[in-house]
Amino acid sequence: MKRNKNKIAKIIYRWLILLLFISFALAAVVGINVQNYFWHRQTFTLLQEYIDDFERETDFDAYIKDYYGALFNDEVNEIGLSTYQDNERLQRILEANDGWFSEISLVDDRGIVINSTNPDMIDFDLRDSEYTAEYLTLLEKEEYFAKDFYPNPFEKYPGLKMAYAAHSFFDHSYIILMGFDEEAYRANLEDAFNNHMKNVRIGLSGYLISCYPDKSFIARSEILETEDESFSAENVLPTEVGETRETITGLYGKNSYVLAKRNRDYYLIAAYPVAEADRLRNRDNTVYVSLFLMVLGILFVVMIILMRDHVLMDVRDIHTSLKKITEGDLEEKVNVGSSLEFYDLSRGINETVDNLKERIKIAGEQMAKEMENARRIQESAVPKNFPEHEAFGIFASMNTAEAVGGDFYDFFMIGEERLAFVMADVAGKGMPAALYMMRAKTLIRTFAEQGLSIEEVAAETNRKLCEDASDAMFVTAWLGFLDLKNGLISYVHAGHTLPVLIGEDTHFVKQKINMVLGGLKKSKYTKQQITLKPGESLFLYTDGVTEAKAPSGDMYGEERLLKLIDHRGDEIKSYEGNDRCRAACRIIYEDVENFASGAAQYDDITMMWITYKGCIV
Repeated sequence: MKRNKNKIAKIIYRWLILLLFISFALAAVVGINVQNYFWHRQTFTLLQEYIDDFERETDFDAYIKDYYGALFNDEVNEIGLSTYQDNERLQRILEANDGWFSEISLVDDRGIVINSTNPDMIDFDLRDSEYTAEYLTLLEKEEYFAKDFYPNPFEKYPGLKMAYAAHSFFDHSYIILMGFDEEAYRANLEDAFNNHMKNVRIGLSGYLISCYPDKSFIARSEILETEDESFSAENVLPTEVGETRETITGLYGKNSYVLAKRNRDYYLIAAYPVAEADRLRNRDNTVYVSLFLMVLGILFVVMIILMRDHVLMDVRDIHTSLKKITEGDLEEKVNVGSSLEFYDLSRGINETVDNLKERIKIAGEQMAKEMENARRIQESAVPKNFPEHEAFGIFASMNTAEAVGGDFYDFFMIGEERLAFVMADVAGKGMPAALYMMRAKTLIRTFAEQGLSIEEVAAETNRKLCEDASDAMFVTAWLGFLDLKNGLISYVHAGHTLPVLIGEDTHFVKQKINMVLGGLKKSKYTKQQITLKPGESLFLYTDGVTEAKAPSGDMYGEERLLKLIDHRGDEIKSYEGNDRCRAACRIIYEDVENFASGAAQYDDITMMWITYKGCIV
C-alpha cells in the first residue's frame, strides 16, 4: 500500500506541475497578446490623430486663396494699372513669381482680355467659357474671386488647362486674372504641405510623409533623412479614396508602425518606429509576467494541499480519450491514471499523438512553403511597369488563386518599331507549373529577341519544351508582334483562349488554332495577321476569366465577357493611353468578382489590354 501511495503522489505532483505550466503558458500568451493588441491599437490611434491634426491644420483651399488674395491686393495697390498694360513689365512680374502662377492677364470692363503674357488669351471674352464667366462679378462689387482649389481643379474640370484667381481694381473697371497650370498647382500644394509638415515629429523619431498618387513626395518631416525621390513602400498604401491602412513593416531601415490614408489628390503616411513605440509595452509585459509567476506559485501550493490524497484518473478516462483520438481528434490528451502503470500508458499515447501531429504539421508547412514559392515565382516573372509609349498603350494584371497555376504574360520591344507580347497558361498546378512557366517565358523571349519570325518563335519554343518534357505539362499561348508603323499584328494562336478585338465592333479573333506549346515536338505553327486601326484595342486573357464560377455553379463565359466590353466601351474610351488599358482590365476584373459573389477563386485570372494609338514617326 505504501508503495502504491508513493506512486500516486508522484503522479499527482507531475501532472499538477504540467497542468500549471500549461495554464501559465496559455494564460501568459493570451494576456501578453491582449496587451499587445491594445498597445498596437493605441499606437495606430496616435498615428491617426497626427494625420487628423495635419488635415485640420492644412486647409489647402484656404491657404492658396489667402496667398493669391494677398498677392493680388499688394500688386494692384503698389504697381498700378499702367504696369499691367505694359507687356514687358507683365512678363517680368510672371518671371519674378516663377512656379507660383503661369500667366497674367488684364481684363477690361467688357470682360475681354486686352493684355496677357499668353498671346492666345488676347481678345478672349470671359463670357465665352462657363468656367471663367463667374469672374465677371469682379466688375460689379467683389474685389477677389477664385474657385475652390481642392480637390484638384484639373481633375474636377476635365480638359482644364489653367485655373484662375482674380482681383479687381478699386473702381471695378479692370480685372487682373492670374492663372496657374497643374505644375504650379503642385508647387503650391508642396509649399503648403512643407510649411505644416517639416517640423512634425511623432515621439522622438516618428514622422509624417505626403506623396502624390504616383508616389512622388510632396513633403515630409525633416527628421526623416532619405535621398529617395518617391515613396516606394506600396504595400502600406490603401487603394480607395478615404480608406486608411494599418501595417507594421520595415520602412527606411526601421521596423515601424505605419498608418496611411488615401485622399483624392495625395497620400498621408504616419510612421512610428516599433523600437521606440514598444519600449513602454515591453516594461508592462515584464511586470505582468512577474505578477503572474507569483500568483502561479501561490496557486501551486494550494492545489498541492487540496489534491494530494486524490486520484482522478482511471481506465474509463483512458478509454474515452482513445476513442476521441481514433475518431480524429488529435488535440485530445489522455489523462493520468490512478497508478504508475496508467501514467506510463497515458504518456506513451500522448507522445505518439504528438509525434503524429508534428508530422502532419511538417507536411502541411512543406506544402504551404512550396505553394508560396510557386506563387512568388509566378508573380515575379511578369513585368509590373507599363511605360507610356507614343504608339501604344498597355496594361496587364495577374490575380493568383490559392491553387497556384502557371499563368503568365510578357511584353517587350524588339528594336524601336515592334512590340512583342504573349499571354499563356501552363497546364498544372504548384511548383512544377511555376518552373515550367519560367522555362516557357524565357524561351519565348530569347527566340523573339534573336530576330525570329513569330511562327519560328513558337516552333523553336515548342521544340525545346518537348526536349525537356515533363509528364502532362504543356502551355497554351497567344503570341504576337505589333508593328508600330502600321498596326499590323503577326501572331500564333497555340491552343489559347480567343482574344477580343475592340474596334468598330467588338468580336473575338476566331482564326486557325495551332497545337499547344510542349505538346508534340514536330508541330507546325502558322503565322496569322490582323491589323489594328488607330484607337482600336486587343484584349487577351486566360481561362480564369471565362471559367470563373458563381456560387450556383454557372460559368462567366465568353458571351458575358463580350457584352461587358461592348456595354462599357464608351467608359473605357474616355481614358487615354495606359490609363485606358488599366481601366478596361479593372472593369473586367470587378465584373468577374461580382459574378463570382464570394465563391472561391480556383484558377488564376490574368489579362492584358493593348491599344494602338497610331503610326510612330
